[in-house]
Order: sequence, then C-alpha cells, then structure tokens
Amino acid sequence: MPEDSLAWLKTNFFRTELELGHCLRLPEEGPCECDMYLTCAKFVTTPEYAPRLRERRLREIALADEAQVKGFQREAERHECTRRRIEQLPYDLNEPWSALDADKG
Repeated sequence: MPEDSLAWLKTNFFRTELELGHCLRLPEEGPCECDMYLTCAKFVTTPEYAPRLRERRLREIALADEAQVKGFQREAERHECTRRRIEQLPYDLNEPWSALDADKG
C-alpha cells in the first residue's frame, strides 16, 4: 500500500467505522456502493467488535427463525447467510468464538 494511502487511513480511521468493523476504501476509489460490506474485501474487523458481532449474530438468528415461521424461505436464507459470515469473522482474525466469549465480562 502506498505511504500516502496508509497515512490517510491512519489519520481517518475513525471515519471509516461501520457497525461491525471498518471500511478501508480510500478516497481515490470513490464512494462505497456496497450494501453487503460483510463480504467486501475492503471490510476489516477487530476483536473489540466482539460484543457487536455477538449481538448481530443473535439478531440474525431471530430474524431467520421469524422468517421461517412466516414461510419466507428466501428471507430466512438471507439471514442465515449473514449469520454464517458473522460467525466466520472471528476465525478470519484467528480469534474463534470461544476466545471472544472468554473475554466477555
């Protein structure tokens, strides 16, 4: 990564915050057009987001269950896909759920 890009990210990191991590898209790349940031290559998260990851995971499970009960199979599948991605994020950081759960206090 070019030094000026790295400097911009260091200076503006707080501005890149999303619900469950950060977007590392640089200004010269233009505005982000991605609503599916959990699968975007520019999305990163850290263990400090573990509480939010846990909450979002539980919300996705509840939404999938509710959709299933109402017979909305595609909606249930969408929430299950999001849940699976959220569950993968800690492993991508070499921080499996068990380690994150041990840190909750």
